[in-house]
Amino acid sequence: MRPLKNTCEVAVIGGGIAGLSAARHAARLGCLVTLFEVSGLYGGLIATIDEVEGLPVPGKLSGQAVAMHLLESARKGGTHVLETGVASIELGAQLALTDQDGKAHHPEVVIVASGASLRKLGVAREEEFLGRGLSRCATCDGGFFRGQDVVVAGGGDAAVQEALLLAKTSRRVIMVCRSPLKAKREAIERLAAAENVSFTWDSEVCAILGADGVTGVRLRNVKSGEHSEIECAGLFPFIGVAPNTGFVPAPLLTPTGYIQTSAGLATSDPRVLAAGAARAGYGGNIVQAMAEGVGAAEAVARLLSH
Repeated sequence: MRPLKNTCEVAVIGGGIAGLSAARHAARLGCLVTLFEVSGLYGGLIATIDEVEGLPVPGKLSGQAVAMHLLESARKGGTHVLETGVASIELGAQLALTDQDGKAHHPEVVIVASGASLRKLGVAREEEFLGRGLSRCATCDGGFFRGQDVVVAGGGDAAVQEALLLAKTSRRVIMVCRSPLKAKREAIERLAAAENVSFTWDSEVCAILGADGVTGVRLRNVKSGEHSEIECAGLFPFIGVAPNTGFVPAPLLTPTGYIQTSAGLATSDPRVLAAGAARAGYGGNIVQAMAEGVGAAEAVARLLSH
């Protein structure tokens, strides 16, 4: 048995599904794991999903239920959980990780599973409207718009899932899409069959209307440049994600900020691996997030055994 000389032998950054899977499996393989999660909201973006699809298990599970199961299992396996983020990682003869509380850690290996955050619309007063009509979680806030009109901006899997959930309680759901839908076929078919869902194509939100709360949105047609307005009580923007990699050394990143890895999930520095939405080439589903977390943990265990 290895001496307990470094309780942060393996640092896992991020408490999303990939990070939780990595921490849980690495601990099971005998590694001394510390998990860093800045938000305290485990599961990442998947935690907001009311019903997770694609899991090879019977029954229906929410994203939060899956996350809590993985977190509890990781803790039981010996994972030390720190509810703080990571400010920086320094590459050198010895890895140096500084958390957001200013404490230094010296892991032998790092698994970056910091995920991604929803992109902002980039319009005036966007942050001011958060909680006052603008939301990024239909599971959390959909009930506030019962019987009212809402706008969902975006056309990917997340936007379609949010629209499907909102359609159950809202009077009308207007999808504002720059391009054709890019979601799973089954979900698109369900959305098309919903009588209270309509589409505004080739358009983007260029302004949020209202004083103390959202009363509507102004749209710009991306082809013609023409503007129009839609009255609504709620706005749910799901226009893609940006990787949470501000603490990762620049040589490990692609020009768009994602972490570049080999097929084995290692970066150009073999002591730093990546899994999940922060990694270039990630496919974007919960099964792959779990698989990459487990795969990174297996790679780490092999590296430490040499």
